Amino acid sequence: MTFLQFISKFHQEESGQDLLEYALVLLAVLAAVVTGSQNLATDIATGLTAINVKIQAAIAKA
Repeated sequence: MTFLQFISKFHQEESGQDLLEYALVLLAVLAAVVTGSQNLATDIATGLTAINVKIQAAIAKA
C-alpha cells in the first residue's frame, strides 16, 4: 500500500466521525443542563426564602 493509497483510504473512512459528532452534541446538552440546573436552584432558593419570610411574619402576628 502506497502512501497515497493510505491517505485516500483514510480520507474515505468516516466511522469515527459519527462518534465525535455524538460526543459534541452530548457535551452541548450537558452544558445546557448544568446551566439550567444552576438557574433553577437559584430560583428555588429564592422562592423558599420568600415562603420562609411569609411564614415568620405570620407567626409573629399570631
